[in-house]
Amino acid sequence: MTVDPRSRRGLLRSIVAIVAVAIVGVLVLVGFTAGSGPASQPLGRTDTVVIVSVPGLRWQDLVATETPALDAYLGRAGLMSVRAIGPETSVLEGHLTIGAGNRVEADSDVADVVDDRCIPGVIESATRSAEDDLNGAVPGALGATLRAAGVTTSVFGPPEALAALMDVDGCVDEYAAELPSEVGGGVTVLAFVGLERVEVAADRAALLRSIDARLAELTVPDGAIELLVAPSAVADGAEVTVVGVRTPASDPPGSLVSPTTRRADYVTLPDVAPAVLASFGLETPASMNGTEMRATGTDDVDRAAQQDRLADLAERVELRDRAVGPVSVVLVVLMVICGVAAIGRRARLARMMAPIVVAYPIVAFATGLVAYHQLPLNFVVVMVPVLASVLAAVAVSAASRVGPWAPVGALAAGLWLVLVADVVTGGRLQINTPLGYTPTVAGRFQGFGNLSFGLVGASAVVTAVLLLHRPTPHPTPHPTPHPIGPGGPSASAAPVPPTWVAAFVGAVTAVAVAAPAFGSDVGGTLAIVPTFVVIVTMIAGRRVGWKPLVAIGAGSVVLVTALAALDMARPASSRTHLGRFLDELLHGDGGLVIRRKMRGNLAILTSSFWSFVLVGVVVLAAVIAWRRRAAVLPALQARPALRVFLAGFGIVAFLGFALNDSGLAVPAIMLAVAVPWVVASVIPVVKRAGR
Repeated sequence: MTVDPRSRRGLLRSIVAIVAVAIVGVLVLVGFTAGSGPASQPLGRTDTVVIVSVPGLRWQDLVATETPALDAYLGRAGLMSVRAIGPETSVLEGHLTIGAGNRVEADSDVADVVDDRCIPGVIESATRSAEDDLNGAVPGALGATLRAAGVTTSVFGPPEALAALMDVDGCVDEYAAELPSEVGGGVTVLAFVGLERVEVAADRAALLRSIDARLAELTVPDGAIELLVAPSAVADGAEVTVVGVRTPASDPPGSLVSPTTRRADYVTLPDVAPAVLASFGLETPASMNGTEMRATGTDDVDRAAQQDRLADLAERVELRDRAVGPVSVVLVVLMVICGVAAIGRRARLARMMAPIVVAYPIVAFATGLVAYHQLPLNFVVVMVPVLASVLAAVAVSAASRVGPWAPVGALAAGLWLVLVADVVTGGRLQINTPLGYTPTVAGRFQGFGNLSFGLVGASAVVTAVLLLHRPTPHPTPHPTPHPIGPGGPSASAAPVPPTWVAAFVGAVTAVAVAAPAFGSDVGGTLAIVPTFVVIVTMIAGRRVGWKPLVAIGAGSVVLVTALAALDMARPASSRTHLGRFLDELLHGDGGLVIRRKMRGNLAILTSSFWSFVLVGVVVLAAVIAWRRRAAVLPALQARPALRVFLAGFGIVAFLGFALNDSGLAVPAIMLAVAVPWVVASVIPVVKRAGR
């Protein structure tokens, strides 16, 4: 009994459709119903909070030095991101940020303490800076909220520490430069400065032991919640510091987390103020964009193991920040070689470089699977392109017989799959990898960063158009034009219709970018959804005019608004960027967010040398395409996969640039996929002589 090939194909398509719908359905269910971070619980309620501020404290210090008094503060602990407005955070800016529950920049130092408890010059300067920075910060918001609730505020230490608890007039209830032997009720800040100015290990250890001895003599009321915070790094640098919490309950070692980070072991400096207010049962003011620090579990067996792990994690952050520059430069160089070789008609070199360029980000993100931070920096910088070359060679060997475009297409699909699978399973490869994000910048702690969004967007577009290519390793020198749609290439012969593949890739990517449990990215969703609606429409053979584009854009906005409303309906401790952004819009602060992002985009566009380089590259490519239009237009007509890709790439690149605050970073990194794909699609294979 013979089976009709069409029946077999129909059965296969039905199975594929069921599996695809099931995958998307599971992602939607998990992404929109699961928690947006690890399970956590509040730190507890109290009428006494003590904040021990030790600027410059590192986890490596606590591992290398015996500090029993400090160790007692680390029942719940994590890495503190001290980023304020700029890359460097001073001691004053750190305390200002604590007091505002929002990032604040200091234009001046503390001049004088007035009435033995006020710093009016600082509050005036910080308020002006906050207005200029457009982030809605109100310096002194923590102190003002506590005072309104009748909670006493006391500060002991240098005048800079007053900024942590001062009210909007710049005053606290009690201040003294000398540290007390005991503290009372309310909120007290004890600041130990000096460590942030010391680099020599022996000197740091000696100073740390003296701080520890002083803390050991301190008497704290029963039932107090005690926080250990390093509000700035050594030499005001960009690095993570120490944060720990001791509560009255004798809990096992645990980690700290906040809705800001949605990632265990990471909190930000603005999260301190909401945690303090929550301890007194007080609401967080709308001006605070920090969120409440909470406790979550850990696998550490004791505090020593926890300190070792966090010190190792801090070293990983440090190496990532050192590696991102050279690793990115190597990628740019490889991409430029590939593009210049193509323009210069060096076909063999261009085609050799194309799969290496696409494989490079895969290897860079895969470093998150190993302890690469324990290797020398130069070794890491060399090994990434070496391993990318190996991966590219494997792809060429395995996929070249499908078509000259197939190796790059397979690698682009692999990149898309790696990034999407990573984000929906926790995003381990996104944080502290050379092309991922870092807690020292504190722009993101979950979901896709700007660079990974650009890569997932570009690779998703390539994956969506793969079936538009004809599976033949011998393209004709002068290919005939092929329509897109039901009569297009491979439409009837392919096991799965190209429109199905594009719709599946678009749906999975959109869920990964938009879902609160995964990406929760407003701008990314507004870029991905219209891009794939256009791609599917083009593959189906329908014309996309201005009216459909407007309708697609409006539909995307409605979709994002609905998703944000669902997210905002969650408890405040479970909300993500989507819900918080809608909440800001409803409270009239959305304009500040939009203005700040636009200003950041414009600043990056006009201040970076690479921005002008990228614009020059785009203009040069456009000029070359125009001058060679007699050859370019027929080539596009003959290659529907390239035609649809360029449309999709243009949309997601433009919207990614316009809707994020990273300037040209998104479209620039997308070229790492676009240039190799164009080369693989257009540049013919050059056989070696004698073959």
